Amino acid sequence: MEGKPIDIKTPAEAPLTRLSFFREKLGLDNGAIDVLAPFAQKIIEHKHDFADYLYEYFIQIPETKSILSHDTWPKVIKNNWSTTFDMLFSNGPDEELMDYLWKSGVIHVRLNIDQRYINLAYSLMRIFCRQVVREEVDGKEFDDAQAVTDKLVDLCVLIATDAYLDSTTKCDREVVRGIAHQLRNPLMVIGGYTRKLQKAIEPESPDMDALRAILDESKRLEKLVADVSEYMDMYREDARRESLDLKVLMDEAVEYVRAKHTGDFPVHVDIDPSRCMAYADRRDVFTAFKHLLLDGLENIAAPPDGGEAAITVTTQPDPRDERYMEVVFFNTGEPPRPEELDFLFTPFHVRAPMGAGFGLPIARLAANKNLGRLSLTPVADKGLECTLSLPEPPRS
Repeated sequence: MEGKPIDIKTPAEAPLTRLSFFREKLGLDNGAIDVLAPFAQKIIEHKHDFADYLYEYFIQIPETKSILSHDTWPKVIKNNWSTTFDMLFSNGPDEELMDYLWKSGVIHVRLNIDQRYINLAYSLMRIFCRQVVREEVDGKEFDDAQAVTDKLVDLCVLIATDAYLDSTTKCDREVVRGIAHQLRNPLMVIGGYTRKLQKAIEPESPDMDALRAILDESKRLEKLVADVSEYMDMYREDARRESLDLKVLMDEAVEYVRAKHTGDFPVHVDIDPSRCMAYADRRDVFTAFKHLLLDGLENIAAPPDGGEAAITVTTQPDPRDERYMEVVFFNTGEPPRPEELDFLFTPFHVRAPMGAGFGLPIARLAANKNLGRLSLTPVADKGLECTLSLPEPPRS
């Protein structure tokens, strides 16, 4: 195999764990790739034909011709296309190839190449590869070789899509995180000086109400900035799943929230010892617990049918999947209207006066990252049930 024609310089690290997951799910283990080994060299001999095939196709499209017509681009792009073809059939989908394809996808985004043309290129790659396999592979081996080749192209498409989504959403996330960071310091200054002014004037002063309003709004905005930052941070890393004792993690979350909360703390935890283990990211689950408790405390009230205001946390089997368990948070109060449920997972949808509208969206994102679910069930005249479903540890 020839060396890489260009060094794809990008600060991004390819998410090899996630890409390996795609490879595994497509069934591209060593045994599957071996079927191509006797024919690999003959197939690789077509790499320059492949590069010419793509070039002649895309030079006819005005939107891509403008890129291909650049003085140095034809040779560079042809080298990249031939190298991709070479790597695909030389060593199969190893980490070097996945890293190369993913970083190529990042470069495509930076060059502002329409992703639809990238997908079109892989469709053409599939057509070309099928034709070459038909020419070079013996009849009795053809079906297996064709199936593996299709899976290799499927993996290329998945990697290109992953790079596109990661790069485009990362830009949006960094902008939002940057705005939140820039707002944090001014808000702290406003809050600090407002407290100084409160101490400097008489308690009976007519200005005191205005200062209280400024301070309350400053606190609300500080919380909003913190929640936005936490929401965006949830996208920064993949979940690192491990076996978790949810009783221990819930105790930590309760103590954290208790230290932050002012006023009554009617939280009652009753976790079933036979249903206390989950397989998920520790930080993500702690974050979900924290926000579900805070959301309950923000919206807690005595139930309409009478009784005391309370939040209860219990665990139970997931009736939909025996491999999952559920953590059920129930807070008393006026349940949301059915038409409101669709909006409760939308950022900035606020139910409580001092809420920021990010608690439930953050908790749901944490659940989704860990292959779980978060659902809401209004209980008439009693309150709201939030059910977090998480996978249990793999059974030996």
